[in-house]
Amino acid sequence: MNMTGTSQKDRFMGTLLGTGADRFPFFDLEPDEETVQRWHGEGLPSGTSVADYFALEPHWSVGLTLRSYPFFRKAAHILTDPSSFSRYYDPDEPSRYADNFVERAERLAREGKVIYVDASGGGLLQMLGVGDWDSMVAAAFALIERPRMVEELMDRTTDFYCLCLERALSRVTVDYASLYEPIAANTGPVISPAMFERFAMPGYRKVLGLLEKHNVPLRIFCTTGGDLSPLLPPLIEAGVNGLWISNILSEEMAYDALRRAYGPDIALIGGIDATALTQDEAAIRKAVEDTAAPLLESGRYLPCLNDRPRSNVPFAGYAYFRKLLKEIAGPA
Repeated sequence: MNMTGTSQKDRFMGTLLGTGADRFPFFDLEPDEETVQRWHGEGLPSGTSVADYFALEPHWSVGLTLRSYPFFRKAAHILTDPSSFSRYYDPDEPSRYADNFVERAERLAREGKVIYVDASGGGLLQMLGVGDWDSMVAAAFALIERPRMVEELMDRTTDFYCLCLERALSRVTVDYASLYEPIAANTGPVISPAMFERFAMPGYRKVLGLLEKHNVPLRIFCTTGGDLSPLLPPLIEAGVNGLWISNILSEEMAYDALRRAYGPDIALIGGIDATALTQDEAAIRKAVEDTAAPLLESGRYLPCLNDRPRSNVPFAGYAYFRKLLKEIAGPA
């Protein structure tokens, strides 16, 4: 169908909710600076961004940071010093909220852009202060030896998340929420499904309930690598309706397997093997055709790479990849 004047938001929502769009969105995660520098030497015009050059449709954060403070660092002593919680999880810390986030979100909405909110601070292990091997060992012992303390910490952290989310979502509208959970190795989760149910799922149900209360239409579960398949059923039952898996290294998390398991009721983003872009055009075409074609046919799928483009990806390989997707999308 041809919908003239379709906004980026309309295209994104129509694709992932299955209500129809003129074409799927052109989207990928931003490459890092090292990759951009390489590409500027291989054909990307100086002063031109990757998004502008390929007419990509980026997503915009509403401007809320839930991570422990200092942001993106582990919450040291969270398992041993109860007073540390208020230092790492202060909902009144001004820098958690972007300046003028309400006015900014309203402007982005008028422009038809896609707006999202990060609805978790990194997952169960991050809530336990995991940032290296020693803190991982400490968290494992806490789960086994001090389960009530862990449950209380999870409750307290979840309440913090919900307070911050309520402050944002009561004032702005978002198109999707992302929930990040890096808790699996290639052979499976690092904790049992029973432990995940006990310690993590009460918090997920509370956050997902808040998102549904505020009519957030897409609740997208994200993770990087690893086999999380044993943990997905309760998450989906609780309200997750989209998956975005990066660096897929297990057959169980491959997108064809996820689509067979859950059907088009669960939206999918990504899944195309980024390492194929380091090879020849035939390998790139195969990666696109093997993943994108059947998923687009079944619906509710946004095709893009399963990782941000890294510095080992040549500009020509990425350009050919974008060309293939544009051909598949057809005339808008």
